[in-house]
Amino acid sequence: MEEPLGRFVAQVERPEPIKFAWPVVLLGDIFTTVRHLGVLQGYLATIGWEVYAPDLRRSKGPADSFEEMVALAGEALDALGREAIVIGHGMGGLVALRMSERAGVKAAVAYAPLIPGFRPPFVAGLGARIARWRGGMLQAPAGRLGFEMAADADPHMREAIVREMVPDSARIALEIASGQVRISRQARATPRLVIAGERDRFAPADLASRLAHSIGAAYARVEGRGHWLIGGRALERAIAETQRFLVRQLGQELLLLYPEEFRGAGDDDE
Repeated sequence: MEEPLGRFVAQVERPEPIKFAWPVVLLGDIFTTVRHLGVLQGYLATIGWEVYAPDLRRSKGPADSFEEMVALAGEALDALGREAIVIGHGMGGLVALRMSERAGVKAAVAYAPLIPGFRPPFVAGLGARIARWRGGMLQAPAGRLGFEMAADADPHMREAIVREMVPDSARIALEIASGQVRISRQARATPRLVIAGERDRFAPADLASRLAHSIGAAYARVEGRGHWLIGGRALERAIAETQRFLVRQLGQELLLLYPEEFRGAGDDDE
């Protein structure tokens, strides 16, 4: 369902019961909207997570720079008014890693984050150069390239996923591709995880591994999968890696235990 989140609108899922102490905030990839996060959001809700997917576009259209995208995500988190876990895909994964530098972020997980300094296929063509010269919008990948980007989604959803992609900021794509975006090495005790698909042409696994190492983040690779880790057969593995990481890093604090449950646990130990 839709709910206001400050000046944004968010898709919100609240399972019954909620099993975890903090909500998850989802951030999407370049060219995508909150609709593309629906499968991931639904999966997380089925296992007990309260999940928010803020529509950062609706207030003003796409951000004009990576720093503005980070600021918009931070504004949404501030509007939530609670500590949260941030999970992002693609460009959203890179934003999630940057968000880990903020107070109030308990952990950050990046699925197939775009790699600073790497030029993915959608910025390599003539259309990207024209968009850069004009300072305008980069057209979403279509045809073979679009289907390759969504290749790991469920087959019956791929066409809709590609069709619903939207133009995005050429400036942000080129800032990332040219290496202007920087993610600092872990400055404080916020757990960070990078998950990459073995066959990802848009965010290659070897470069994702280097990125994780350079910033002091944990790393996991999904064998035989590409960029679309937020649906299809890749999703279950990505969620499993996420759950293991969060439980290992956050421990018992992660579980939403009520006072009666704490007392019961203590009685059993005596």
